[in-house]
Amino acid sequence: MLEMPQIDRVLQAATDRGDIPGVVAMAGTRDGPVYQGAFGRRALPDGPSMTADSVFWIASMTKAITSAAAMQLVEQGKLALDRPIAEVLPELGAPQVLEGFDAAGEPRLRPAKRAITLRHLITHTAGFCYDIWNPQIARYIERKALPNILTCQNAAADAAAGLRSR
Repeated sequence: MLEMPQIDRVLQAATDRGDIPGVVAMAGTRDGPVYQGAFGRRALPDGPSMTADSVFWIASMTKAITSAAAMQLVEQGKLALDRPIAEVLPELGAPQVLEGFDAAGEPRLRPAKRAITLRHLITHTAGFCYDIWNPQIARYIERKALPNILTCQNAAADAAAGLRSR
């Protein structure tokens, strides 16, 4: 691991000034990590210090990281953009489309017309949506007593994996 005092100084100064409560930074090459630094606190004002293994909820920022990694696997021939992603992720093999609700308020679902591909996933065209932005999906989640995606529970992701909006 390389020592990079200039990076340490910049990150430490940002936490000292209160620009950010805390930060963990890492850099690596194909040979492994070359830098890591942790500064500030996990919770203000007196929370524990940041560490290299502090866990964060980075939400949608994972999309860019995952897409870049997926494209590297496409370049290596280990994934294909236009093959059914269920070959790799079987849980995405039978997506359902929410068509609406019947007179009793029960969801009306139908099978998707085509398979989900990696291209759909990385271009956000697979049909998934958040309940916070789609009242039909919110109604479905409420009716089925499923956890909201913001709970970060696996059951929320499992439900989303099989359900698409129309």
